Amino acid sequence: MSPTYRMPDPVTRDREAAIAAVRDALAAARCAARLAGLVSDELVVRELLLDVIDQTDRAERGVARLVSTSFRDVVPRRLHL
Repeated sequence: MSPTYRMPDPVTRDREAAIAAVRDALAAARCAARLAGLVSDELVVRELLLDVIDQTDRAERGVARLVSTSFRDVVPRRLHL
């Protein structure tokens, strides 16, 4: 017999959707900053864009930690057979 799968409750589903939206936004910001850096010839602009990329990477790592923490809180201690 296979283990029972419990669908996530609406709060968990909404939180996961919000986290996915934040990750998508960070990825889009990172891509836009890289593209802008490629077309700019000014050193100051490139340095600022590199800082934007670093900060989006930092924010994404924070989201990843949040996801792993919330996942541990939601996963049942044992599977129901």
